[in-house]
Amino acid sequence: MAFTVAPIRLVFVFTFIILASIVANISVMGLPLEPAQPLSGWRLVFRDLTVFFSRCIAFSAGIMSQTVKGRQASSKEAPLLIMAPHTSSIDPLAGAMVGLPGAVSMMDNAKIPLLGAIFRANQSIFVERGDPDSRNKAAAKIKMRAEAKGAWPQLIVLPEGFCSNGKSLLPFKTGAFLPGVSVQPITVKYNNRRLDVTSWVDTGPGLISMWSLLLCTPITRIEVMLHPVYHPSDEEKENPELFAKNVRDLMSSYLKLPKTEVDQNDLRELVKRSRPNRGAVHMWKNLLVNGYIEMPSREYFS
Repeated sequence: MAFTVAPIRLVFVFTFIILASIVANISVMGLPLEPAQPLSGWRLVFRDLTVFFSRCIAFSAGIMSQTVKGRQASSKEAPLLIMAPHTSSIDPLAGAMVGLPGAVSMMDNAKIPLLGAIFRANQSIFVERGDPDSRNKAAAKIKMRAEAKGAWPQLIVLPEGFCSNGKSLLPFKTGAFLPGVSVQPITVKYNNRRLDVTSWVDTGPGLISMWSLLLCTPITRIEVMLHPVYHPSDEEKENPELFAKNVRDLMSSYLKLPKTEVDQNDLRELVKRSRPNRGAVHMWKNLLVNGYIEMPSREYFS
């Protein structure tokens, strides 16, 4: 049954990606890459259609149960949404469940065929990969939008910076906390009973393997929980490391997950040293035995 459904789902996924891209392109037609003013008027109609088709992409991929709990704060209350854990390439589809907020994204993403227009329609902030001052520039843009008192839509940030298997919370990067503005924590859970069909990690199977697994799964469930707005203290506003640590501690308690200090450099070193088996057969064996994709602990590197 799964292998019959997968190609049909794939057709619908690409259909809705194309539709989302078309309406997204219309919403930003004639505008520069980063407009000086937020979208307004008729452009918002096409942006809302982009959100709708983005949710249709998730539904077509088998994410048929999409639950949002809690109250989403306004852009004036919390200019930034902080989402964790970052486990999957489909996390942006979870973002569609809260209105497809903009993101702090690499400039390269704006040039991706079909998807680039969607990044522009959600009014993302773009940074240059080779610019050493990009983090400070992004922080300045976030602060400018925050000071607009709700005129700009919210931005969503995944502060872990790379994917894990969701069994622990990775260190938070401080970029999103540099502006010192109020944030709303958002936690994401993919509920598939015993099997984890969404996690995508550097030491695990490739993107194609994971999407194949997702498309072959009869139903994938996603739950997005919106937590109370976190207002930084004066000390946290001056110390983004402290701000990031305290929000991470809070989200760890919400998720009931331990924290780990494994970072992206650790995983890159592991991949370089051990050359893990990322094949589809190994992926299925791993899932059936453990229920999730394995990821090394910090002790592995000691």
